[in-house]
Amino acid sequence: MKRHGLMTKPMLLLGAISLSCAAQALTLHRDGGDLYASGVIQIGDDLALRAAHAQAPVQRLILVNSPGGALMASLRIARWLEDLRITTLAAGHCMSACSLIFMAGEQRQFASLPRHPASVIGIHGAYNARTGQASQAAAPLMLDYYRQRMGASYAAAIIEQAIVEMKDPSGFLVVPAMSTGPGEQRPQYCPSARAARHECTVHLQQSALSLGIVTRAETVSLAALPQAVTQAIETAAPPAAPSAFDTSAKASTLAQQLP
Repeated sequence: MKRHGLMTKPMLLLGAISLSCAAQALTLHRDGGDLYASGVIQIGDDLALRAAHAQAPVQRLILVNSPGGALMASLRIARWLEDLRITTLAAGHCMSACSLIFMAGEQRQFASLPRHPASVIGIHGAYNARTGQASQAAAPLMLDYYRQRMGASYAAAIIEQAIVEMKDPSGFLVVPAMSTGPGEQRPQYCPSARAARHECTVHLQQSALSLGIVTRAETVSLAALPQAVTQAIETAAPPAAPSAFDTSAKASTLAQQLP
């Protein structure tokens, strides 16, 4: 299959490549057939997810407030999840590498959280966590995966703008849940967190559904988060270095800027 061809790329060159910038691994919490995953994606998280599924099959993977993380760990998780044919839900912000894992779901939907802003997916290119420089080697891997999962809905110009043309790691294509108002559900690309409104591109004719990011427009209502997940979010450490970009703040900022 096409996705196995990705493994022939020079993976060793991507060891330091990140799609986010903090130092904690995913926090997992099981609730029946639901597995909640929050926080930063790191090397080894694929093994933790496999172990959780081995204990009892996961029916829904609920991604809660993840700023992203390690590119190759996220791709390994995503390729494995494809074969499980499970449902993925994005609750709160699912930014950067988190979006790759979200796209692995056979069924994909946004989820709403009590007393939280509308949920968003954030897409941008990979970069070197040490230098902050964009990774040209990683771009084809990401584009190939998004193209595969979005299928006929794949909008090359929109996705490539966020990944290939990325100059600043704080730049994102932010795709909101479709349960918000008509103007607020439009995807928007801003080249950096400091971009003025007129520097951002709003895709007025697009939505999460038309781009193939979700498979259903309806937002799933989550009555409450498990206490363990709430505690993990509240006690999450800040980014490891002042120069690291906090994608959590980016998600909130761009969501508020949407017209």
